[in-house]
Amino acid sequence: MPKCVLEKTLMVAVLSATSLLAQTPVVDLTAAPGTVQVAPGVQVQGWFYNGTLPGPTLRVTEGQTLRVRFHNKLPDPSTVHWHGQPVRLGLDGVPGISRPAVAPGQEFLYELDGLVPGTYWFHPHVHGTQVDAGLHGVLIVDPAKSSNDPPFDLEETIVLDDWRNPLGGGFSGHLVNGRSSAGQTPVAVKNGQSLRLRFVNASAVSNYVVALDGHPMTVTHADGNRVRPVVVQAIPIGIGERYDVIVDCNNPGTWSLAVSAIDNRTQTLARAVVKYAGQNQPIPPETFVPTNLSSGTLLSYAQLAAFHAVLPITPTPDRSYVATLGMRGGRNGMQFTINGQAWPNVTPFAVSANDQVELTMTNPPMMMPMYHPMHVHGHFFRLIGTAGGTTAPPIKDTVLVRPGGQVGSSVRVQMLMDNPGSWLFHCHDVDHMTQGMMTRFDYGGDADADGVANAVDMEPTLASPVVTTSDQAAAFTLGATGQIDVQWTPGQPFVLFAGGKELPTPLPLQPFGRLVLDLGSSIYFGGTVVSSQGTASLPYAIPQLPSLVGLRLGLQGIGATPLVGGLRLSTYQILTVR
Repeated sequence: MPKCVLEKTLMVAVLSATSLLAQTPVVDLTAAPGTVQVAPGVQVQGWFYNGTLPGPTLRVTEGQTLRVRFHNKLPDPSTVHWHGQPVRLGLDGVPGISRPAVAPGQEFLYELDGLVPGTYWFHPHVHGTQVDAGLHGVLIVDPAKSSNDPPFDLEETIVLDDWRNPLGGGFSGHLVNGRSSAGQTPVAVKNGQSLRLRFVNASAVSNYVVALDGHPMTVTHADGNRVRPVVVQAIPIGIGERYDVIVDCNNPGTWSLAVSAIDNRTQTLARAVVKYAGQNQPIPPETFVPTNLSSGTLLSYAQLAAFHAVLPITPTPDRSYVATLGMRGGRNGMQFTINGQAWPNVTPFAVSANDQVELTMTNPPMMMPMYHPMHVHGHFFRLIGTAGGTTAPPIKDTVLVRPGGQVGSSVRVQMLMDNPGSWLFHCHDVDHMTQGMMTRFDYGGDADADGVANAVDMEPTLASPVVTTSDQAAAFTLGATGQIDVQWTPGQPFVLFAGGKELPTPLPLQPFGRLVLDLGSSIYFGGTVVSSQGTASLPYAIPQLPSLVGLRLGLQGIGATPLVGGLRLSTYQILTVR
């Protein structure tokens, strides 16, 4: 189809839809090297979002779109993974599966729709030190109806972390909200108030237990999903897990909110402080071990039940799989495995859309006891064998599989496969994951009917050409040559436009897709025909002109298709000359 015909058809649709435009704010999220203070007089070097540890808390209400412009100012490629949120695959932030990582000096616009209420977090999903170096932040999605949450008077987010000096430095230890025990500002409460605590374990390798001295905690949410209230004195929290609790503040004083290792509750690794108004007791010593922490009743998965209606456990799942978690030594050092295989040399779990899949995660006895916090992307687990029975199983995205021989060393779950694509399933211990404990769930079929199979489609639920750029900084410097890559229906023509302006908010143009690039400021970049493998590329060369440094181009194209309407807008990509 000629370029002029593609442009004319699309412009008619734009003019008919301009009345729909309304500006939606964009949040800037920048990953960059920096220095933060983790204790009085103690600073560490790291990589941080917006210069803070933890990074900013992003907050929206259910039904709102969260637009995040991610700027990568690190020396390495990076992404943002929205941990626990079942976003579409193209926004999941997994290099090589979602799309290439964002190169140093480049940016990417995340458009997050349909976010699920609850407490979540975000972090990179690349191998190496990025999470360990400080790149993590919290995402809170408030329910559209306040009645869907328990009432509370005030809230505090508690982010747990271990600092291992991945980039070098003079401090190592455990942190609460980016500070050591010595650097804590007390959480101020009043007698009679209800305090909501949102616990997030954003550590690299540490599974914790957390407890508040002098107070029980009522668990209300697990991994963002509401559960029937369970009163406990201490909570085990694996890497990547989140728990929300309500504390009835009816015991005036100054109290330790203490954290221990999951396998040694007799030592406080870090602590925050909860202080009642008008109380002058001294802050508890950093090493103080509250009774609630050392010997208080401990939450177990068996106590959990979903609060809201959920899909029940089925006695006849469509597919059943076992994931045996292990380790092995070899020529290349220690590897952690799933079913004897180490990433990337794995056999994915094959699934189909709408399958009910049962998965049994088993941690056999080993000489060295290992905890494995197992996390699935793009989906939730429904836990089997809990207080919810088969009709109200609790819903989570991360489950802590305990060492072999312990209660909890085998965990059985079911998942509804309702988000086509290729999705990671892995241990969230960074050392275990980077040494191989990761595999995939691969969907068969072609959900968006674009001629690209679900298992390789970077946008399997979005019938749009996918435009991507290199993850290497050298591709964007003066004098560089490179290419814009396209994934789309085999044999179809595709044209690409470049411009310096975006629309205030993406413009939906059914059935063509969403327009982001301001066509009034754009120029024709080039055209091509997609290969039989569903790929194409458009080469470019950046002139040796210093005046071009900082030039920022938005890229969006149009692909022909046999689908209704005959045309589809591509995804949006940004290219900046460095």
